Amino acid sequence: MAARRILAGGIAQESHSFNPVLTGRASFTITEGAEAVRRARGTNSTLGGIIAAADAVGAEVMVPTLFRAQSGGPVEEAVFAEVRARMLEAARRGDFDAIALPLHGGMLTPALADPEGVLIQELRAIVGPGVPITAAFDLHAHVTPETLGACDVLAAYLTNPHADQGATGRRAGDAAFAMLDGRLDPVLAWAHLPMLTLGNDRTDEEPLRGLHARARAAVEAGRVYDASIFNAQQFLDVPGLGQVVMAYGNGRSEEAEALVAALAADLWAARAALIGRYPRLEDCLARAVAGTPRPLILGDQGDRVAAGAPGDSTVILHALLGLGADIPAAVPITDAAAVARCREAGTGATVTVTLGGRHSTVAPPVTLTGEVVAAGEGASLVYAGPAEKGQRSTVGPYAVLRVGELKVVLTAFPYSYIDPEYYRAMGVEPAEQRVVVTRSGYHFTLNYAAIGECITVDTPGMSSYRVAELPFTVARPFYPLDDLDITPQVQLRRRAG
Repeated sequence: MAARRILAGGIAQESHSFNPVLTGRASFTITEGAEAVRRARGTNSTLGGIIAAADAVGAEVMVPTLFRAQSGGPVEEAVFAEVRARMLEAARRGDFDAIALPLHGGMLTPALADPEGVLIQELRAIVGPGVPITAAFDLHAHVTPETLGACDVLAAYLTNPHADQGATGRRAGDAAFAMLDGRLDPVLAWAHLPMLTLGNDRTDEEPLRGLHARARAAVEAGRVYDASIFNAQQFLDVPGLGQVVMAYGNGRSEEAEALVAALAADLWAARAALIGRYPRLEDCLARAVAGTPRPLILGDQGDRVAAGAPGDSTVILHALLGLGADIPAAVPITDAAAVARCREAGTGATVTVTLGGRHSTVAPPVTLTGEVVAAGEGASLVYAGPAEKGQRSTVGPYAVLRVGELKVVLTAFPYSYIDPEYYRAMGVEPAEQRVVVTRSGYHFTLNYAAIGECITVDTPGMSSYRVAELPFTVARPFYPLDDLDITPQVQLRRRAG
């Protein structure tokens, strides 16, 4: 009997509606075929999990193409069109038994508010209702009725900060094989809540910890096959923005309906508790000047590349320069022109360069004179983890400018620095600093926990949780910007095949 085959691949990127810088092809890591499978096997990634599910049953995984990028502005139409064409061409060729997609779910293009949903619907139109289609999404996905209508099983990360990317891919892959074996007849119950979580949305803290524990208990007891709670990315100005609670029954819906109804009601009741509060930047830097036992790893809430911001805010840089003290610190700034200036001067040169503040305009650009201590066309790295441990990534053109004890890490493309290996790839050791800045809100905390004290600081900017300052239009109404009184409604969807 020939081995079963799974079609995987696609495109994964989280978009920010208010970031004016489109994400182009150069921002993506692109793999395909056997090389994509080889690089992902054994990694804590969604494709790695899908491959693990296939390996467990002796199946093969086909990857026509996989584009992966850091969060950023909407993806250029041509990039999505390229991926879409490759995936649909592979679907038309056939020679596979099921589809399992390692996506994100929060991507935009200038013309599409739900590209992943479009891709899944078009794949469904080609393969028909009988071929299982599953997907693994980030829990910050924007989940639409169109996606749920075309996808048999959709699995979300269950952790935030994210530590279970591989396990999520494994759930999606296992579900596909369970359907092929006739062991699973997925019946979906789901509810949508027009609200945002704004900072107090870690799954290892209340109120989400308790909600996830109840969902997990239902799965472990066999009352439902799978359950997910999606906390949508907060910077998507798209129709139907909000939370989605969902659970799959196996051939029946009663338990899934009851679980979703209870979780959705309690999530809505806890909406005010999901608005976070953060320490002041000035207080954190004062601690660094006084001296701390371990480095302070600061998440720049206002300019989180992990949430799609451009990564060129100078708010923390200005604050460090104004301390009146020269302390070891590392600050990343996205600025292609500054990188080019430093690389042109060369390692060891002293240069004066104006940097940052081009797109993140809450603080002006900074002019610095310093020594170029590292520069290059690019660098490669492997995540130390635990989040996405083993995942390979690259850094494009870069330069490191040293001004006293301050290291300004300049890159042509934005990065979130959620793993310390980003800094190390460019010659900066985070453990040797008193302050290390990441372009992340909390995802960085898992991978920097062994190095220092991780703190998300209250900074202004494009990805600040101060959503009243952002120009939302089509996404409204939603809590907390609008005073809503709703009762969550559970909807059902049975597999057409």
